[in-house]
Amino acid sequence: MDGDEPQETRQQKKARQLTTQIVKRFCKGFGSGVVLYAGVKVVSALLRNPFRERIPGVLKEIASTDCLRLAGFFGLYPSVYELVREVLQNIRDKKDGWNNCIAGGLAGLTIIIEDPTRRQVVTLFAIARAFGALISTLVVRGKIPYIEYSETLLFCLCCGFLVYAVALNPRLLFTGYYYSVLKWSRDYTDQKLNTLFRNPGEKFLTCSEVGLHKDSCTKHAIKDFFHSIPAFAKLYFPIHLTPVVIFRRKLLLERPKRVLKSLLKNTVFSTAFLAAMVMLAKYVICLLRNFHQRPPPLQTHVPVVAGLVCGLSVLFERANRRKELSLFLIPHTLYALYQWGVQRKLIKHVRYSSVALFSLSMISVMHAYEREQDSLSMLFNGLLKYFVGERNNLIERPKRTRKFSEMFG
Repeated sequence: MDGDEPQETRQQKKARQLTTQIVKRFCKGFGSGVVLYAGVKVVSALLRNPFRERIPGVLKEIASTDCLRLAGFFGLYPSVYELVREVLQNIRDKKDGWNNCIAGGLAGLTIIIEDPTRRQVVTLFAIARAFGALISTLVVRGKIPYIEYSETLLFCLCCGFLVYAVALNPRLLFTGYYYSVLKWSRDYTDQKLNTLFRNPGEKFLTCSEVGLHKDSCTKHAIKDFFHSIPAFAKLYFPIHLTPVVIFRRKLLLERPKRVLKSLLKNTVFSTAFLAAMVMLAKYVICLLRNFHQRPPPLQTHVPVVAGLVCGLSVLFERANRRKELSLFLIPHTLYALYQWGVQRKLIKHVRYSSVALFSLSMISVMHAYEREQDSLSMLFNGLLKYFVGERNNLIERPKRTRKFSEMFG
């Protein structure tokens, strides 16, 4: 009996340490969720009315059910993941990828407490990340071959369907995303697209007749490309700057000239990419409309072809950025495809299906985080590290020498 006491004491100590760790994880995640929610609400309110006399009621927002839902998820996910992973390691007496997969899947069920609309958005982005992580892992392990420019092909396919949705069926898209695309286009509005592309008409309408532009389509496309550069540069500079400030501060201080040169180069190429993509989408639609000379509505293949062509502008970007941009479009494409299926009664909504899909997605994501870190982006790795903690089950692989410019953006 005396020989059992030290063993029991060690188990109790380990249980206390695990409990403390889980509580800390929950508090950190919950607190971060509250700060994020309050911050977004304050910034959104100030942007809508920058001359307000006082800051909006932060305490009232924090006490709302919506805030508690978000913060609760931020706290529960890492806590449940930590608990399940540790329990599995003790029961199985193994430290392998199965522990991470099962823990990620079970922890993913905690999203059930989230707001249904936000849950749907998060699930779509999780599916995209899971898909990217799975493909990258299979390539690294030699299970499937790497296909050059596959991310470019995927990006073009997504663009084809999304440009179709913007032009002819905007109900397939998230409202915010749709109006962001219209803003990027500079001269498209919902009313103009209804007149030019969607509502049946008796005669062919030129671009000038609906107020899009007075110049020829070619001349306007060239001018539009250069006029859009300042706005897109303002958009992309902070996007490329953020990971430098968060993850590469030391390198920035040690080699500022080289870091800033790479930052400027990445911003220039990203700006050229978006300016070219928007210009090509509109220009190809103009060319095909003028070629067919048909009254509205627009033929379906016209925006699809325009999307496929404008997607090629992603070649301005580096390979790792092309992958990230493809993963950004996948959630919007999946949502549009889902809505398209619902419209045609090919898909029936299943309650809590987003919970199941998020849970399945996190199996792949957490396996990649713990075992194959290069399968996830630097920013996503950083976010998981902040909420979930350090990896404890990483597979050591020979490090590939990365080009300096690949560290940023």
